[in-house]
Amino acid sequence: MGAARVRNVLTRIVTAAACLAIVAFATAADARTPPITQTSIGGAKLGLSASAYKRLLGKPNFKLPLNDPAGKPTGWSRLVFLNVTVYFPPRKTRGAVVTTWARSYKTAAGMGPCSTLTDLRLAYGNRLKPSKFNTQHGVVFAYTLGKNLIFASNNKSYVEAVGLYNGSDPNVGKPGGSLSWAGYITLSERACHRD
Repeated sequence: MGAARVRNVLTRIVTAAACLAIVAFATAADARTPPITQTSIGGAKLGLSASAYKRLLGKPNFKLPLNDPAGKPTGWSRLVFLNVTVYFPPRKTRGAVVTTWARSYKTAAGMGPCSTLTDLRLAYGNRLKPSKFNTQHGVVFAYTLGKNLIFASNNKSYVEAVGLYNGSDPNVGKPGGSLSWAGYITLSERACHRD
């Protein structure tokens, strides 16, 4: 085999290897975990300490108490980060609810803050359930998905915020349980604004 032919074969092999590497990289990038899952939002899982959330998400913009609709303290506190807020129950040091309003945060199906409720229903069908604590006179203000996610919409048109809560809480379906608090918190969160 001549030198020119060897170079030609090597060039083809190197080109093919480069193409395979590009395809593998693109596939790996597409396989990344979406920002909203049943176990985390923006990488923030439930049950971490405030210092662990700070290591993960950076310095919080501020720390605030959570008040009820009448302005009275609930005992809950929150750390507000750039795209995520972490909520801590009274006298507890571990995060119990994580929310986001960030338009860029989506589930694997492409749903998240600022998604229309129509698109949300189309994406999840009968897996999307009205939250019993957030349905008033037949009007649904929040929907649960799976065991741990809640999609909130005060405007009844599009998702304003998404919350992650502990759906394994033995009191999840009771007033004062994780779902009732997650609904209140997520509906009280700052809203994604559609531009």
